[in-house]
Amino acid sequence: MRAMLKENYGLHASDFFKVNGCDAFRIHQTVCLVVPVHHLDEDELFELHYMSQYLQEKREPYTAVFQAAKDGKLYSEHQGVKYAVLKLGQAGARNSISPGRELAQFHQRGRSFPYQLTKSNRIGQWKTLWEKRLDQLEAFWRGKVQAHPLDRFEKLFIESFPYYLGLGENGIQYLVDTELDDEPKPVDSAAICHQRFSRSSWGGEVCAKLPTDWVFDHASRDIAEYMRQEFLNRPDELRESGASFIEEYDRTVPLSSFSWRLIYSRLLFPLHYFECIEDYYLSQEAQKPYYEKQLHQLLERSGEYEQFLKSYSSMLSMRTRRIVLPAVHWI
Repeated sequence: MRAMLKENYGLHASDFFKVNGCDAFRIHQTVCLVVPVHHLDEDELFELHYMSQYLQEKREPYTAVFQAAKDGKLYSEHQGVKYAVLKLGQAGARNSISPGRELAQFHQRGRSFPYQLTKSNRIGQWKTLWEKRLDQLEAFWRGKVQAHPLDRFEKLFIESFPYYLGLGENGIQYLVDTELDDEPKPVDSAAICHQRFSRSSWGGEVCAKLPTDWVFDHASRDIAEYMRQEFLNRPDELRESGASFIEEYDRTVPLSSFSWRLIYSRLLFPLHYFECIEDYYLSQEAQKPYYEKQLHQLLERSGEYEQFLKSYSSMLSMRTRRIVLPAVHWI
């Protein structure tokens, strides 16, 4: 790694440490991160590069920007893996104790991004992407049913999939109804968002907002994924932490009824279940017990998740109680 950084970037890295799970080092007062980018092609890296430069110009705190290699590329290869080097102009622990407020401000700055995006754009694409995902998983599930597996994970998958397929179809229908029945407001225009936003997305002791985590989408994506992760990781604090997170966000940038309904459609669509199944089949043999345990826990908590979905409307702040969210009656 040191040799790669010296040869490709002219950077002399010494002591490595971890930031957001990535290798990091200091050059004078600047923190640099080495981030794997095997899942991003060159065009998408350039779009993320423009987004990071834009947010840095807008003075978004803790924004990391790409360091170009000597050959002008935004990545380098080392032992068959693609890496990008990201520079943090400002390093340190976050002062904010209000993640909802900070996320709202992040979206507000990212909403004015002026350039056309293709590779990173997800706005208006949820229905197509979700339907494709369901179709592929259903076809895979049918193949497993016909194979009569004895493996414990596959038995759990075969038994549970029809329920989560139904929940996913409910999410898609709720999304479709929202787009038909409700009117987007200016706050519903696309913003710079995250693939999967959570409490840990911006790091701990060293805060870093990494462009390699970003997409261009509706802000409800980040709000819903934060709530989902709170349910999965901090269930005992969810009612208080989730409600205060949404209230802080809504107080900073008031959400429309269209936004509230999109958040709910995304929570209905059980991404956490689908990703657990996909990750199991993509993982190495040594990692499979981890995903088997994760699936078992998700299934044990399926009733709890229904209760969370049922209680969502009570998390609307007092200011937005006049918004009526259509109920999903079977939950």
